[in-house]
Amino acid sequence: MQAIILAGGRGTRLHPLTMSTPKPMLPLFSKPVMEHCITLLRRHGVDEIIVALSDQAKEIVEHFGDGSLWDVNIRYSVEDEPRGTAGAVKLIQPYISGTFLVVSGDTITDIDLSEAIEFHREKSAIATMLLHQVVDPADYGIVQQEDDGRITRLLEKPRSSEVFSRTVNTGIYVLEPEALSSIPYFTTYDFSRDLFPRMLRNMEPVYGCQLPGHWCDVGNIIEYRNAHFDALVGKAKIDITGAQIEPGVWIGEGADIHHTAELVGPLFLGTGAGLRRNAALRPFAVVGENTLVDEAACVARSIIGSGAFIGKGTVVSDCVVASGYRLHEQRSINNQVIMDEDDQLSIVPGADAPNVRSLAA
Repeated sequence: MQAIILAGGRGTRLHPLTMSTPKPMLPLFSKPVMEHCITLLRRHGVDEIIVALSDQAKEIVEHFGDGSLWDVNIRYSVEDEPRGTAGAVKLIQPYISGTFLVVSGDTITDIDLSEAIEFHREKSAIATMLLHQVVDPADYGIVQQEDDGRITRLLEKPRSSEVFSRTVNTGIYVLEPEALSSIPYFTTYDFSRDLFPRMLRNMEPVYGCQLPGHWCDVGNIIEYRNAHFDALVGKAKIDITGAQIEPGVWIGEGADIHHTAELVGPLFLGTGAGLRRNAALRPFAVVGENTLVDEAACVARSIIGSGAFIGKGTVVSDCVVASGYRLHEQRSINNQVIMDEDDQLSIVPGADAPNVRSLAA
């Protein structure tokens, strides 16, 4: 079966992390987010993948190549200019041979895609969108359905006064090739804003399928951090590299842990990472591969990228620290996103500044 992964987004809500790294390549337990997506697709029998890219294609192509390492065949479609989610898929139309999936490259989920495909075929649908219940639907597209699952109404990013449902579109679709005939060539066109409303007006069979499982759109810093936390406690069933030495404690191959170091899970310590004398990892610490936590340093409720350094006696809590960053000795860092000296953001819950990302849980 075929799938299209949409990986051309700019990831502006994840700045500064995505200023030099494409959003699908952000590490999640030392693997790119998109790698978790490919693993899920392969698990459900998808072995032909086309990745729709924009101008940030090079890093993604170099990492995934032809897909053989994941037992899939990967090809790439690179837009010369942004064409929207549906417009990007329209470019690939000549290469689609039957029922296919569309998945966002920044989606983390363990939903049973095989069951969704079966639902789609049972309903003889042209388009089926996977749905999920959320508390606050303001950042999503909401839908209304009939009892049999047929979608009758949808609205993208509703204002509070417009909310008629907390069932949202996940951006994961099962489609028939004929659905693409409604997408115009050479223009910007979106699935949720343009294509699906048009199909509903034409009374075409568009269905919604809501299945058990975890789903997260890694669209901002908070969701990126929480995706790690959800996996650590088993809410999201994704592959975590390393040995689980006790419930909720994953240790990567070759990690060097001093016998005086403290480990209080749930936590993750990546391949080749190190903890020196009296260092501590407290609950919800995620430390990337080849990162060193120096003597008496402590990390809690934070994501530390690969190849970073946490200086002697430094305490890091409720932070996201980018790969390769060095934190000096005897510092106390709380509620910050740290890239480099120029891009360090102070995190203030509820702040008005447009470049602030609240990490409040």
